[in-house]
Amino acid sequence: MSIRRFAAAILAGFAILAGSAHAYDPKPLVELIDQQVEYDPAIPLPEDVTGFKVGEIIYTPDMIYAYMRAVAAASDRVSVEVIGRSHFGRPILRATVTSPENHARLEEIREAHLALSAQGSTGAIPADQPVVVNLTHGVHGSEPSSYDAIMPILYFLAAGQGAEVADILDRSVIHVIGLINPDGTDRFANWTNMHRARVPVADPQHREHYHAWPWCRTNHYWFDLNRQWLPLTQPEVRALVRATREWMPNIAADFHEMGPNTSYFFSPGPPDGLHPLLSTAGLELNQRMNAFLTEQLDSEGALYVSEELFDDFYLGYGSSYPGLIGAIPYLFEQSSVRGIVQETEFGTFYYDDKVGQQARVGLALVRAALANREQLLSFQRDFYRESQRLANADPIIAHVFSSRDAGRLADFLEVLDGHGIEVRRLAQRTRQNGIDFDPETSYVVPVRQREYRVVQALFETRIVEDTTEFYDVSGWTQPLAYGLDFASVRAGLFAPNLAGDRVSVLERAAPAPAETPYAYVIDWTHFYAPRALNRVLQAGLRARMIPGGTTVTTADGTAPVSRGSVVIPVQGQDLAPDVIHALMARAAAEDGVTIHAAITADVRGGPDLGSFSSANVRRPEVLLLTGRGTDVNAVGEIWHLLDHEMHMAVSMIDVSEFARASLSRYTHIIMANGGYGALDEDQAKRIGEWISAGGIFLGIQGGAQFAIRHNLTSATLAERGGNNSGNSAVTPQPYEDINTWDTVHGISGAIFASEIDLTHPLTFGLTSERLPVQKEGTNGFAQGDSPFSLPVRYAANGLMSGYASQQNIEALEGQGVVFAERRGSGSVILFADNPYYRAYFRGSARLFTNAIFFGDSFRNARRRGE
Repeated sequence: MSIRRFAAAILAGFAILAGSAHAYDPKPLVELIDQQVEYDPAIPLPEDVTGFKVGEIIYTPDMIYAYMRAVAAASDRVSVEVIGRSHFGRPILRATVTSPENHARLEEIREAHLALSAQGSTGAIPADQPVVVNLTHGVHGSEPSSYDAIMPILYFLAAGQGAEVADILDRSVIHVIGLINPDGTDRFANWTNMHRARVPVADPQHREHYHAWPWCRTNHYWFDLNRQWLPLTQPEVRALVRATREWMPNIAADFHEMGPNTSYFFSPGPPDGLHPLLSTAGLELNQRMNAFLTEQLDSEGALYVSEELFDDFYLGYGSSYPGLIGAIPYLFEQSSVRGIVQETEFGTFYYDDKVGQQARVGLALVRAALANREQLLSFQRDFYRESQRLANADPIIAHVFSSRDAGRLADFLEVLDGHGIEVRRLAQRTRQNGIDFDPETSYVVPVRQREYRVVQALFETRIVEDTTEFYDVSGWTQPLAYGLDFASVRAGLFAPNLAGDRVSVLERAAPAPAETPYAYVIDWTHFYAPRALNRVLQAGLRARMIPGGTTVTTADGTAPVSRGSVVIPVQGQDLAPDVIHALMARAAAEDGVTIHAAITADVRGGPDLGSFSSANVRRPEVLLLTGRGTDVNAVGEIWHLLDHEMHMAVSMIDVSEFARASLSRYTHIIMANGGYGALDEDQAKRIGEWISAGGIFLGIQGGAQFAIRHNLTSATLAERGGNNSGNSAVTPQPYEDINTWDTVHGISGAIFASEIDLTHPLTFGLTSERLPVQKEGTNGFAQGDSPFSLPVRYAANGLMSGYASQQNIEALEGQGVVFAERRGSGSVILFADNPYYRAYFRGSARLFTNAIFFGDSFRNARRRGE
């Protein structure tokens, strides 16, 4: 028995003797690392810098930063740099660890390494080329051993002495990246440390182990960053992908925790869940290197699992995306203490042991990398050769996309640029798949380029036909999510040459409008037009929405504008004309919207600017319900959309405090997905009275069901026929098929086409009658008495990307995606799906921002006899 395990046994004995009190004194760091080496006393221990031993508390981001920098200052093996910042401005650090000799030629090593994955590379691998290993820590703030393991790993690499450590440093470049999610980490560390007690409490129900909403897993806006490697909507992951691509590591390890009553998971996931774009040769190399991990965990007597549950189908994980760029991705999931000491089904867990185990497994992976250095370097070179062969054999030669919405186009081009994807302007007008693409607003992504697999990961519309269980979504096609016009161009004798000049990003600023004494008109097609309108309303200006497409007469001629465009008269406002013009110029520059300087209300080919059909736009005062019983990711996404993207003030009140809140100041109440069990009938009645008095209620998924359940609306969920209705129609099946049954009868996340009514105010700014929407679950709204209450419906044969059973595809046809009705002087607008899913469904997000500004700009049909 090792000293470490003997000490653990002694502590367990003390715990038994103490009854409910669990003795706990964290082990010395050298014991936790458990490596047979001597250590350089010049390298500081974590307690020398932070005042606490590893495992004694949860280290805060500042403590981890301080230690990383202190080690770099003391060691010529380590350098530290900032690779990005979180939403809150906290740094994300990368410690580069290698021998002093390698440090002296680090850029030379990097360039030689990148040459291996260059398109068409045939060069021999240099005999002294180091293997590159990325160890990323802390993507989930509530999984602390994943980031506190930075301390022992860095200490071992910086202070360890002897031939083996020297060999590791000579033949590898190791990047220790942390913290990926410093904002969530800070919340968790402060929560747990706030409950630090003289006698740690192992009771799983103890407050220390059950964090306050919004939990600590997520970033500042409550996004799960481990789903963001493809979408790149969050700054933390944009920095991480940029840093990863800068070095193109051979191994990319991502450290996590899972529930307390589990063992230890390491990649791969189920082999039959491997996405086809990922390499089977990479899978085999992963499995071969796992011998080092099993040897380590077996030596500790630790239970572990691999090739189960965490499938590698969704390509936006930290454990899947690196596999698109020639790395071997590793996911480590360790059972969690969620504090310092906790009782579990496996016995009492101690936090120092968890940190130590993460470090020991990480070091075992480093040893696996060295033992397979030549194979890893050859694999990366061959991976890109194979990618080139796959691209040349692909019948699709390019993807073309377009939109009249310059905001969504600019956002999407930034995503492509973040992935290093070659994009070109459309060289000539073309018609593909029934869509006309104008060179003025269209772009081309050649398929035959170095990042072929990343291109396909973003663009392919893969219809999944098998019924494999999906741990995450099965469809995520990005141009569909952005609501762009999109087509794939096939090779052929008459395939046009569509690629023009190369482009990376778009100029976002629009030209300032001329100064006018009459009126300004904001065109509504731009994604950020709601931001410009909010800017205007917050300044105290009055504005009116025109529900019909029309033309604007300016000093330079006429210009068409879309339905929903907003008129801001100059006369009758509380601001001087020059101040109004400065505000319009700023909106054009900062929001990117097109603003016309009208000189008359008279138009040709549409309603006049003073039309009877125009509607006043109220300044929104938004209340977003939060707290236990609400879905933290869904709530965070709406907060991000309104606050971060649209620059709107959002009041957030926990459902537990709702009964004491005055609703009179709010124009909108938003209930995102959640159960809302804390709100009783009395509170539902208050909401109903508020709606009748003129409030706009927006309910999404569970929030919509709350409205239906409490009769705040006439909407109903569509009934399902056949076996989905339950009872004796169901055929008994073997229990081992339960996961398949769940897959067939549910929808884990796929993209469906919807048909939209472009004349309804909720769809203004959109230009196509078909809109892709994210679909989770099988709910849709039934057609009620009004033929106008479902402005967005699921299309026939609507599956566009991902998996859904045929019975679900057929059942959804014609059901409502969005339900809208007036109730008294107010409105109820319900969404069956999340319109801003993971911040990349920017097409359907327009439905939501329209609901904010135009939510009272429609009416119900008049009934006969009324």
